[in-house]
Amino acid sequence: INFSEGSPYETLHAYISKTLAPYFKSYVKESGRADRDGDKMAPSVEKKLAELEMGLLHLQQNIDIPEVTLNINSTVAQVVKKCAEEQRKAKITDFGDKVQDSTFLNTLQNGVNRWIKEIQKVTKLDRDPSSGTALQEISFWLNLERALHRIQEKRESPEVALTLNILKHGKRFHATVSFDTDTGLKQTLAMVADYNPLMKDFPINDLLSATELDKIRQAVHSIFNHLRKIRNTKYPIQRCLRLIEAISRDLSQQLLKVLGTRRLMHIPFDEFERVMNQCFEVFSCWDDEYDKLLGTLREIVKRKRDEHIKMVWRISPAHKILQQRMEHMRKFRRQHEQLRTVIVRVLRPARQPSSALSGAGDAGVGGEGKQPYSLDTADANAIEEVNLAYENVKEIECLDISKEGSEAWDAAIKRYEERIDRVEARITAHLRDQLGTAKNANEMFRIFSRFNALFVRPHIRGAIREYQTQLIQRVKDDIEALHEKFKVQYPQSKSCRLSVVRDLPPVAGSIIWARQIDNQLTMYLKRVEDVLGRGWESHIDGQKLKADGDSFRAKLSTAEVFQDWARKVQERNTGITGRIFSIEATRSRTGRGNTLRLRVNFLPEIITLYKEVRNLKSLGFRVPLAIVNKAHQANQLYPFAISLIESIRTYERTLEKVSAGSLFDNHFIIYSKQIVNSSPITSVSK
Repeated sequence: INFSEGSPYETLHAYISKTLAPYFKSYVKESGRADRDGDKMAPSVEKKLAELEMGLLHLQQNIDIPEVTLNINSTVAQVVKKCAEEQRKAKITDFGDKVQDSTFLNTLQNGVNRWIKEIQKVTKLDRDPSSGTALQEISFWLNLERALHRIQEKRESPEVALTLNILKHGKRFHATVSFDTDTGLKQTLAMVADYNPLMKDFPINDLLSATELDKIRQAVHSIFNHLRKIRNTKYPIQRCLRLIEAISRDLSQQLLKVLGTRRLMHIPFDEFERVMNQCFEVFSCWDDEYDKLLGTLREIVKRKRDEHIKMVWRISPAHKILQQRMEHMRKFRRQHEQLRTVIVRVLRPARQPSSALSGAGDAGVGGEGKQPYSLDTADANAIEEVNLAYENVKEIECLDISKEGSEAWDAAIKRYEERIDRVEARITAHLRDQLGTAKNANEMFRIFSRFNALFVRPHIRGAIREYQTQLIQRVKDDIEALHEKFKVQYPQSKSCRLSVVRDLPPVAGSIIWARQIDNQLTMYLKRVEDVLGRGWESHIDGQKLKADGDSFRAKLSTAEVFQDWARKVQERNTGITGRIFSIEATRSRTGRGNTLRLRVNFLPEIITLYKEVRNLKSLGFRVPLAIVNKAHQANQLYPFAISLIESIRTYERTLEKVSAGSLFDNHFIIYSKQIVNSSPITSVSK
């Protein structure tokens, strides 16, 4: 802070905004007083500091309008004063012969010409909206309106009115007419009165005093809602676009101010992600609201039919540069966190005994817990190398978007990449060693699934290209085998015979079979992602496999199977009506005529229907209500029907044994002999 330069307002504002306020906020945050329930003092003081900072900013950015002084001729002033003492209004006759004196009239005319020049200093005043802040543009029009009203009051004062009347009486019409026309006072007043509904109550202070990212987003929303008032004014569209650019500059400065108290590259990754998400919500809110406002502005231009305005609608929002830097920062930290996490995972450290954990250090950048692993020296060096590479980026001011700041950021990223290249070389060797000692393709797939997060790195991707070709061919063969399995169709497959054993009905069995094939297809395509990495669909081999997979999956759709079954069931009359028993004529085994058999009037299709509905509902299908009702009725009668069927089957088998005759004849002979011999009847052993 330099006390010798600039206005006192600027010095005080710099002291508050860059020293006192950040120091207070940092202390409150570190002490945790802001998070205590019931402690309202700290937030209240922070709010007062923000208000003080805002007031100093207003004073600093206030646009001063020149004060206009209309010097009155001494003779006119004396006459007006004398008449005022006599409590009457001054008239031209009070001047006597002077109104005919050309010297006196020339003096008055020269004075009026000086008035015109003084007033023109205000009425012709303008500012470049593409420079400065939005607050300066708003203050300019509000202050200009107040200055014009003060000039209007002086214009209507008795001294000025009397001077113009004397000139008019002396037939100096040029002076009187030019005073009203050349000054442009009425036109400027009308213009300012038209513009200021847009400027009054402009919520720019909500943005400039915001201390949280969420409040900044709300302020952006309020500002754009207020800007829609432009449809009721004649405020120039191009000037409005320049005002929006100024608001963007203010937004950028306020974001830097709020984020300045946070060390984005030092805070834990989860907190960093949360802050970034809030920032990008602000940017997204700006984009959405700006698009809506742009539509309104286009409608205004179309309605006015200003054909000569072939406007350039493109603006250059200053916050877009900050947004790009933050996108780079988020991408960088995500890639670094992914790299660090995968490195710790793939180097497979061995667990330490619990007793050896007391002296362990922090785990990685931003780690909270202690390192529960025992790494060999080379592996520990690789992890340490990643952490040291990150230190290069932590040292610089990441939010500095000036030319020097951009150069420092690029240099830090370059130093980081140089260190990471050495780590990648070690990981590449480690990966090739594991792939070289893999016993089979499944083990290779497991290795690829652990390392695939690093395939975005060019060195690592190049090292495993030869293995990728081999494993992709394996996936192609597996998918082709699935094709062959599907071509056999369910009724001829082994799964159909197993489903009968497991009491699965045919339709439900075929759907389960198709879903099993679909799950296998998904697993094989997941292996493609393991081998080629994220974004495998854009790879040459991946594109063909994706197309084949989608085509195959379309054939595995079970919706048509279910709909066809539901239609057939509804068309078929499978109701449970009529008598309980029915008589069935079957051909006699001896070939002499037919034999009548007793049967239960409960068709096997009804039993199958109940099983189908039960299984299809468990598979997630919405079975039509009419079919569910039939199945429910069948379910209620099912135990009784099965009991009757089994009873009749037992009865028929008993009749078959009795009709054979051998068992009955033997017992009859034994009992007959006992009766004849009058011996007691004893039980006959089997």
